[in-house]
Amino acid sequence: MMDKIIKNGIRIVFYILIDVVIVLLVIQAFIAAYNFSYKVFTDQPGSYLESPQVQVVIPPDSSTAEIVDILIDSDVVEDKYVMLAKIYISSYHGKLMPGTYVLSKTMTQSEILKILTHTEDEESGS
Repeated sequence: MMDKIIKNGIRIVFYILIDVVIVLLVIQAFIAAYNFSYKVFTDQPGSYLESPQVQVVIPPDSSTAEIVDILIDSDVVEDKYVMLAKIYISSYHGKLMPGTYVLSKTMTQSEILKILTHTEDEESGS
């Protein structure tokens, strides 16, 4: 009789622990999704500290992922997936141009994308 009560008690505690772990994992997933979305939809520079300008070369026929990889390798952008998401949901998708650019980590993602799509010329010229 006592063994049965102890086994049932242990089973209940085990199920409660499993439920707590599941709840914590769901909370972590929501936090990660929020942080990712925050980075995508806000326009903050990679660094607020003064950083040197870097020359970045985008070869012709580069895919969007290859261009983002070049930006990551040049230490201009910090998070590949945030930048890819920002490009795909913006009007910049499919408009990135090959060429040689001078970029800095203190630039916001939108500033970098305006330079890579040559849209900063159009906006300042109007």
